[in-house]
Amino acid sequence: MLDSNRRGPEAACVNDTVDNELPEWAGLVLASASPRLRGLLESALRLDARLGRICLTASEPALSQIRLAWWRDELSRERPAEAQMPPDPLLASLLREWGDDRSALIRLIDGWEELIGDLPPSGAAAVGFAAGREAVFSQIAVSSGETASASDAAAHASAWARADLAAFGLPSSGSIRPLPRLPRSLRPLAMIGGLARRALQRGGKAMFGDRFSPLVALRLGIFGT
Repeated sequence: MLDSNRRGPEAACVNDTVDNELPEWAGLVLASASPRLRGLLESALRLDARLGRICLTASEPALSQIRLAWWRDELSRERPAEAQMPPDPLLASLLREWGDDRSALIRLIDGWEELIGDLPPSGAAAVGFAAGREAVFSQIAVSSGETASASDAAAHASAWARADLAAFGLPSSGSIRPLPRLPRSLRPLAMIGGLARRALQRGGKAMFGDRFSPLVALRLGIFGT
């Protein structure tokens, strides 16, 4: 039973399942991942999609703030090991896959919060948005035993953020530099970064916006570049 004092925001988040859809490219990316990385990445991608819907489709900014606060509170809360999993499938997945290392997920929430309001975002908001995704990819690298590649993984997340920001109408700033190579175990992150870089090179088009996109994704999964 839901706590009556928190029924409004919590009920909205528990019942909001439409936004669990993953990006078009996610299937190929996740299929190439090891079971451990797949759990981390899929749950993070689903959270990213949920946060995007919260921040970009709410009729009032205050509603977005309330729902983000619920997610921030739930992911920040300490839970005993024997605690029952929450009813929201996405929240349960995040708690199961990320364990106690959830600070990157909080930063992802903070990053999306920067986009509440008018689009395209300001420069500072864009930086904050990218920082959230960078934190997630960095933590995935660390949790996968590739701590030395954490900053390189963040570079791929930054490209992903820039590609989405371009789709939101923010002009791409700076050169589109080659992305660092990632170890084989992190190849799914390289697929996301590589697709994003290609989208930026094509003027901010969708990451999976043409018939060659799946082939590019497969090449990235095999060769990493």
